[in-house]
Amino acid sequence: MKFKLTSDEGLDIHGELTLPHHPRSLVIVVHGFKGFMDWGFFPWLADSLCRHELAVCRFNMSRCGVEGRGENFDRLDLFEGDTYSKQLADLRTVASYCRSQFPSLPTFLLGHSRGGGVALLGADLVEDLSGVITWSAISRVDRWDDATKEQWRRDGFVEVVNARTKQVMRMSSEMLDDAEANAARLDIGAAVERLKVPLFVVHGARDESVPVAEADVIESHAVDVSKLIIKTAGHTYNAIHPLVHVPTELSLAAEVAAHFCNAYA
Repeated sequence: MKFKLTSDEGLDIHGELTLPHHPRSLVIVVHGFKGFMDWGFFPWLADSLCRHELAVCRFNMSRCGVEGRGENFDRLDLFEGDTYSKQLADLRTVASYCRSQFPSLPTFLLGHSRGGGVALLGADLVEDLSGVITWSAISRVDRWDDATKEQWRRDGFVEVVNARTKQVMRMSSEMLDDAEANAARLDIGAAVERLKVPLFVVHGARDESVPVAEADVIESHAVDVSKLIIKTAGHTYNAIHPLVHVPTELSLAAEVAAHFCNAYA
C-alpha cells in the first residue's frame, strides 16, 4: 500500500506499507546516507519480514534526492539542503502516520547506516515504541575532520561522489550547522542511554563504511541490548543495487531482526 505524506517543509515523503494477512507488529525501516526506500535490499527486506507476520513501512526521506518512487538521484537540490533535524522530523511524521493506521500494533524501528543513528535519535518521537534494531549504524553524527569542516565553511558546501551513479552530490553547510547547533539533541550515545526499549545492534565485521567498533560504542551506552557481529558481512550485508541475489549474510540479518521483533512484540 503506497502512501504520500507532507514533511514539515512542505516536501513529499513517499512510502509503502507491506502487509501480511495477520500482522503481529509493525517495523518502520529507515534508510541511510545516499539511500532510498527501493535501494537494493529494502524491498526484499520488507517481503522477508512480512513472511514473519510483520507489517513493514519503508519510506524516502523528503530530502534523499530521489523524486517520487524512482531510483535516480534527480533532485540533488533537495539532497543538498538535508540535515539530521529534517530527517528526524520526517521520521516523526511517518511514525505518526503508521501509528494512526495501526494503533494496536507493537512498533519497531530498523535503521541502516546513518538511518540507524537516526532511528536511535528518533526513538523518543515514536509513541509506544517496542524496540530498535540497527544495521551497520553510525555511533556519532559528526563524521568530518577539522580540515574538511574548514573547507566546508569556506565554500559553503562539500561534495561527495556516489560510487554507484558516479554523480557528484553536494551538501550545503546547513548540515554542518545543524550538527553543531544541535549537538546535544543529536548525541547518539545520549539517545541510546535514554532508550526505554530493547535494542538489537547488528553489524558486519568487514564493514568498509562504518567501522564495526561503532557497534561497540553503541552497545556501551545501552542498558537492554543484544549485539550480533556477522564476520563475513560488509556494510550492506554483501548486497548490491539492484539486488541480483540474496547473500547469506543479508538473510541472517533479516532473520534475527524478525525474531527480535516477534520476541518483544
